Amino acid sequence: MPTITFVRENVVVEVPVGDHVRYPALENDVRVYCGIWRYLNCHGNGLCGTDRVAVSPSTNTNPLTFMEKFWLRSDLKKNPNMRLACQVEVLGDVTVDTQCGVPGNVGAQYEDFPVPGRS
Repeated sequence: MPTITFVRENVVVEVPVGDHVRYPALENDVRVYCGIWRYLNCHGNGLCGTDRVAVSPSTNTNPLTFMEKFWLRSDLKKNPNMRLACQVEVLGDVTVDTQCGVPGNVGAQYEDFPVPGRS
């Protein structure tokens, strides 16, 4: 069975071939939705484009879906490994870099960034 390694969270999950990244992430408390989008999202239908993750190697995933090409058209120019967690299918071992807390990410909120002097 393939494994998904969530780099920032240091979580490794075994999944069946063809499983999407979104469900194992949510089941293991890995945040793929940032800020308000944790509550206001399309629940994995590819309609909101808010569950952005960087997945590598791309050879171990399905090709980009139409919805990914639509939502990620500008992000793919910066990072060709950017995918939507609800659309990317795992076909082999992959590493996933979640985008919550990354400045400039859709839905990034103040709560996603450390504040000096606060714990």
